[in-house]
Amino acid sequence: MIIKQLNIGIIGLGTVGTGVIETLEQKTKILKKKYNLNINILGISAKNKNKKRGFNIKKYNWYDNPLDIIEIPNINIIVELIGGSSGLALKIAKKTLTKKKHLITANKALLAVYGKQLSKTAKKNDVNICYEAAVAGAIPIINILENRMLSENITNICGILNGTCNYILSKMDEENLNFETALKNAQNEGFAESNPFDDISGNDSAYKLVILTNLIFSSNFKIKDVYIEGITRVSNIDLEMANKLGYKILLLGISNIKNKVIQLRVHPCLVSQSSLLAKVKNELNAVITDGDMSGKNFFIGKGAGKKPTAASIISDIISFDNSKKRKLSNTMEKEATFKKANMLERKGKFYLRMAVLDKPGVLADITSYFKKKKISISSMFQLENKISGYVQLIFVTHNILEKQLILTIKKIEKIDKVKTKVNLIRIENNL
Repeated sequence: MIIKQLNIGIIGLGTVGTGVIETLEQKTKILKKKYNLNINILGISAKNKNKKRGFNIKKYNWYDNPLDIIEIPNINIIVELIGGSSGLALKIAKKTLTKKKHLITANKALLAVYGKQLSKTAKKNDVNICYEAAVAGAIPIINILENRMLSENITNICGILNGTCNYILSKMDEENLNFETALKNAQNEGFAESNPFDDISGNDSAYKLVILTNLIFSSNFKIKDVYIEGITRVSNIDLEMANKLGYKILLLGISNIKNKVIQLRVHPCLVSQSSLLAKVKNELNAVITDGDMSGKNFFIGKGAGKKPTAASIISDIISFDNSKKRKLSNTMEKEATFKKANMLERKGKFYLRMAVLDKPGVLADITSYFKKKKISISSMFQLENKISGYVQLIFVTHNILEKQLILTIKKIEKIDKVKTKVNLIRIENNL
């Protein structure tokens, strides 16, 4: 039996890149036996050659200039793991494709910004871009959408797309940790970067949502088209109240289409405790799709960490030359056009929390604004324990147009006895 020789270069040797090499070293014999495949690493490159890693770099050819690896004549695949939406990562991607090499990447920012352009370059040069590791870690959602749901007219996709945020919210909820402690623990466990901004701001989830949306709808949405809120304003009070109301708070990415209008949003949500999503804990990710043929599908797996991400990259290496049917860019001559939904036109239920002075008439002042704007309140709570000397008021609304509620909140925040911004969390009852 002939063993196929597959030559690759790996650029970027952080946690994930190291995990890829360690796994390939451990599974060389298994890959030969299972897939008749011998994967040869012809070149490696990273920012710091002297950094201590979990493998012996002297076993591999080191390139100070990562672009030189692409010039190796018999190399088949470049694995880009340095990250970033432009700069060196973009140069690597463009050169790889124009040199007719296949590109494997975990770079969600790059694909969210330049995915359509790179996809067209790949098609022109008859090579593939594989990016399973860019979205939802070990969940093979890209492969499923590209190759296993081709007959589906998908109208909705949503899920927990960031393991860091899910870990933080889980620990805050279950162990009553504050945000800072839960974040520190996530960093210690390797689920959060030393600079966690992209994770906790919601940007990381938004990049992934853009990739999924553009793949499903052959659209060309950008990160600026996504409504984004992070988790920094979610407090232990909110998590405790959510439990009392029968909910869990999750950071979700949601994309759905109706009449060629697509809504893209990332923000904390109150989800019923009976929902499957509410059972997804710690660094796990989960994705739900709604299709006209198979209905609702639920996928769950590890979304953060060295091994889960490395597993997705190695799967891409093994199957790099599979024929892809669903593409990031539209193959039709005339592209389908979609409009972006306005969040202010969204209708739903809301959870509101605000801190006020403990004085007579405050509650009456606030509820009078709700009454004037015809906002119906289903539940109201005044917490006994004060925080920084202020009383915490909680309101849960009935269905209301978001625009109408936002205007009312702005007026409430101007009341002199209201001492904080109103914390608003959307309730998603259909998940």
